[in-house]
Amino acid sequence: MELLSFKPFLINYIGSLLERTRLEKSDLKMGFDWLIYQICLIKGYSPVRLPFIRQSDSIAAKTKTEAEFGIDMSFLSQSEDELFIFVLKDEVLNNKNWTAHNFDSDIRMAASPDMQIQDLEKVKTVNVILTYNKDEDSNGIELFNRLINNLPKKINDQIELKFIRWNLTRIVDEVVGHLLTPEIMPQHLYGTFLYICSQYNDFNFSSEEWNNQLIPNWKNFLKIALSGKLDDRKVNLIPVTLIILLKYKKDEQISYAGWIDLIEWAMLELWQSIQSDKIFEDKVINIWLQFYINELEKYHIKYHKLYITQHGFSSDGSFFSVSAINHAYRIFWHIGRLGIFTMAPMEFMVGDEKKYKELILTVLNRSSEWLTQCLHLNPASLRPLIDLHHVELFLIWFILYQSGNIKEIQLWLSELESRLLVRRFDKNVDIPFVESRSNMDALIEYVVSGERPYNFSDRSSYLLLMIMELCFSLDEPVRSDLMNRYYTRIVKGLGSDGKKLSDVDEIDLVSWVPPDDWGNRVIKNSVKDGIAISTLNFNKISGEDVSINEAIFDLIDKMRKQFPWEDMSGLPLSVKILGCIKNNSPLPPEIWRDMIPALKEKKDSK
Repeated sequence: MELLSFKPFLINYIGSLLERTRLEKSDLKMGFDWLIYQICLIKGYSPVRLPFIRQSDSIAAKTKTEAEFGIDMSFLSQSEDELFIFVLKDEVLNNKNWTAHNFDSDIRMAASPDMQIQDLEKVKTVNVILTYNKDEDSNGIELFNRLINNLPKKINDQIELKFIRWNLTRIVDEVVGHLLTPEIMPQHLYGTFLYICSQYNDFNFSSEEWNNQLIPNWKNFLKIALSGKLDDRKVNLIPVTLIILLKYKKDEQISYAGWIDLIEWAMLELWQSIQSDKIFEDKVINIWLQFYINELEKYHIKYHKLYITQHGFSSDGSFFSVSAINHAYRIFWHIGRLGIFTMAPMEFMVGDEKKYKELILTVLNRSSEWLTQCLHLNPASLRPLIDLHHVELFLIWFILYQSGNIKEIQLWLSELESRLLVRRFDKNVDIPFVESRSNMDALIEYVVSGERPYNFSDRSSYLLLMIMELCFSLDEPVRSDLMNRYYTRIVKGLGSDGKKLSDVDEIDLVSWVPPDDWGNRVIKNSVKDGIAISTLNFNKISGEDVSINEAIFDLIDKMRKQFPWEDMSGLPLSVKILGCIKNNSPLPPEIWRDMIPALKEKKDSK
């Protein structure tokens, strides 16, 4: 069963709950009493005694204050011949807590219920259920067994009395069997979440309804769920919501991709929630790796044939109606997630170091193999549409570079240059050159109408400068040859004879110095402020005085001297890259410069 792999997250959530749900100074403290209540309702039981007063218009039910006599909750079966009495404890069942937290006394009192209450006339069996959501040890179990062996087996010599234990494992099993539904949500989240489940089931991923209705609702839900003082219960609730959403997933690739999309927004919200309080960072890291990254792996394993099949991403009817744009959009979506999935494990060391390094190498080699075949078999992988696709191009380079596949980097960058050159100058090509403002709507309008929209721009490029800087990861003379091809032919528009290839304008290469708080902000929203640096296309280059290599070295050197920048957020790079992709933000140039020895050494030598 697909849900079995998610059981640890249900255990974490249920195990972190308090005994009772209550509101303290406008901050919700979630308890597992609400889960037991909902499970019993789904089973068709009728409440006899509840520890709270139900209020439909409140953030949480109101706690009762009258004496419990050991009974926290009680329910009558549909046939009215069985009574279920729950004794709730959010403590470990052990010798120390047996008396300190009233396990013994509460069970004794619960075993003597008032059977004169109205509607209990038909009861033939009373089940006293000790329900605790923490752990247990052999001593605690022994104390429980001793107690029930010495208590009466009947009430008033007529009604059978039974004693049952629901430990954490049993509660989780009950939830899996009956409550993996929106009803598991805290009261104030139920209505919104039910609506989100319905929308997820109805809308297709990346459709107008998905982007304009579902995603805003989902992001608002996440903010409410994590609002107030952060605690274990709020953090652990987020994976539970995703597990429930999984039940609404259709058996289609597009629905699976949509679920990944919802997971990603949830991950970014979790990382935001701990920025002011790092105490829950380990929990978020665990969810990031064991939920999101693990799910990316399952997704890619299931659909990896897309990468290794000729034109595997060229099936019709998915994200966009214009096929050439659609194919490129699809493949860049997948490359972005393959890159994050490959990078994330490298940023953490979990368990045995040797085994973990072997795992990282296995993941890296597999991703590199898929990607290499993809670049050869899927032309859309060489079709960046907008300037922001530099993020995915960086991830292609990252996977190949980390796996030591330098030869493939050379072939990829060479083929990419050839295809970009055709798009730049051949007017018969359907796909225009890379849109520099990352305006996808303008690009689509251009393709559909065949006429250049007023708001379409291709006269500057951050993407091209990044590609030329990535060439520094190659050895000479390949490095200089590629850089000269990009600069002379695509940027300057010159042929081998030094003459203009057409009447199109020269592209202005631009770089960027992000704001100092880029890392913390990019996981929240788009970050496009900072300082834009125009290279003026290296106006010092004249004849053979200064090569393009030297000009780029000089640019980087001046940027570092005048605008020194270092990300101080402390966030993993894979998280920040996800923020870039989701929030349509550029990646700072120092990210790749610090990975390329020729550029990093120049920085370190200062």
